[in-house]
Amino acid sequence: MTKVGIALAVFCSFCAINNAPAASTPPAQVSYRVLLAHNSLIIHKNGSFTMQVVRVVEPLNATGVQNQSQVNIAYPGNFAKLKVITAYTEDPDGTRHPVLASEIFKQSTHSAISAPFLSDGVNESVIFPAVSPGDAIHIQYDLTYAHPYLPGIYALSAVLDPSVLVNNASIAMDNGENAHLKIYKSSSGKGWQAGSADFRGAVNKVLVPPLGTPALSEYAGVAVLSTADSWKALADAYNQLAASSTEVTPTIHADALKIAEGDGGEPAITSIYHWIQQNIHGVSVNYETAGFKPLSAEETLQRGVGDSNAKVALMCAMLHSLGIAAVPAMISQTSRFKEYPGVDPFAFDHFLVYLPKEQHFMDLAYRHASADVLPVQDAGRPVLITGKNPEMTMTPSPDVNVPLLSQTDDFTLKGSELSGTEELMASSYMAQQERSAISGLTGRRLLKVIRDAFYAQGDVGDVNAVAFLNRDDLEKPFGIRLSLNRAGDFVPGNMFSVSLPEMHQISAALVLFASSIQRSTPSLTTPVNLNFTLKIKIPEEYRPLYLPDSESLKTSVGDYKVSFAFKNSVFTENKSLVLNRFIVSPEAFPELHKIAALALESDHQALVLEKSA
Repeated sequence: MTKVGIALAVFCSFCAINNAPAASTPPAQVSYRVLLAHNSLIIHKNGSFTMQVVRVVEPLNATGVQNQSQVNIAYPGNFAKLKVITAYTEDPDGTRHPVLASEIFKQSTHSAISAPFLSDGVNESVIFPAVSPGDAIHIQYDLTYAHPYLPGIYALSAVLDPSVLVNNASIAMDNGENAHLKIYKSSSGKGWQAGSADFRGAVNKVLVPPLGTPALSEYAGVAVLSTADSWKALADAYNQLAASSTEVTPTIHADALKIAEGDGGEPAITSIYHWIQQNIHGVSVNYETAGFKPLSAEETLQRGVGDSNAKVALMCAMLHSLGIAAVPAMISQTSRFKEYPGVDPFAFDHFLVYLPKEQHFMDLAYRHASADVLPVQDAGRPVLITGKNPEMTMTPSPDVNVPLLSQTDDFTLKGSELSGTEELMASSYMAQQERSAISGLTGRRLLKVIRDAFYAQGDVGDVNAVAFLNRDDLEKPFGIRLSLNRAGDFVPGNMFSVSLPEMHQISAALVLFASSIQRSTPSLTTPVNLNFTLKIKIPEEYRPLYLPDSESLKTSVGDYKVSFAFKNSVFTENKSLVLNRFIVSPEAFPELHKIAALALESDHQALVLEKSA
């Protein structure tokens, strides 16, 4: 499988990814134009291959000069070599300013520095001289790989970013003298035209997606050239590469028995999962510069360090030693929720454990995740199960039929202050997120972080005490109870108003979708079920002048409702938000906008009180 760093060589060549969020650059401020971006993968008779890259970019303003005058080329140093053929800046009058050898710098990638036994990644930076707006930045280079990333599989893919002007982009594959290797072509979205063994595309009209848009490959034009015609072939290639890494050794078996404490089945699975989660330090690895072969399970155990691939291999080996079936599964944690149109190993960037008997996925990369529920970064996504029965399927989406986060504020109004408690209960992936936010914090440091968050939300007052429920038991819902007071910006009198406390998670989930009524691109949400209850004990001599209007809205993308009541001197507000999907189509976006507008409007309600007659 050779993709030659699709996300790297191809995405960069087509300017599919900019360091700044696409949505922060409106069409009128496009900073550069891609004049030419050509990537060609040539397979050699001995199984090695070369990626030939030709790229010409025109900076349009100072921002474009800053972003494009340095080209970074990353590759695995242990089985690839880079040759820069030409690199120069060309003035509008045709004058060329070549890049000097002293302006090409080589350094190790971050993962190669932090975990050299996992990655030998190299990054070469080419710095172009005398670049001004209107110049053309030319670079041509070859990356030659000693072997494909996965045995027998070569692939090349690219995405056309609609927010970047592209005059001429292409990808091509040449199987050379390897007639047995057939080239399969596939694409999705718009912008690509297929040839015999290539794709060509262009972007003539810029469309900058707004904030809250999923990954480019979810909606933009994707083209794939591959020598594999099925995901099964890719899974088989990974099995061949990684089989030895899950070998059961006496050490692995002994440690598995010790960790399981004599248990089998689900208790053993949970114990081993949490032991690896807590005792094997996780590092992040880019598989384009590291390759896909994991460390052996025993070496990962000895080192106490591993990426998701290595940690999965270790857990599979430990479970195998106890007679429990487990296989690696490949997934992408980008915000893409549909299959790649063709077979490309770099459609994946992360590994899970899959238990065939239980039909259950587990992620070892998150220290505060439970064994029962996937982190939201893995949910609802295409996943390739490897092993004897490979299958491309989907991970389960979060269950929003029950509350994932419930907050109850119980206050007493006295003078110009609201005092009382705030209780929060979190389950599923939201329990993991809440635990992670306070990881390792105790005492005054913990109280400071909570107070800082309180003030950052615009609250005035103080947090006096904190208590937790199931902070360390990851298999149970997580609870936190704050004793606090909220100083009001009001002075009690015959009539005055009190600003109502909010559940900030509701507004955070919706704020990106309130400014526009329509969108031409899909929108990215997170499935949630949020519940908020506010109770305020009012002094007996006061009563509400009126109650805010209760509202309810049910749509295909989710529901929102808010209600108000006053009984026995207690004012009560109940509010809930349910979003049931990750991707909202442009056609359904107006419904999401209605929910956002209604919810954000209700966040600014006030309770107007008057003295009873």
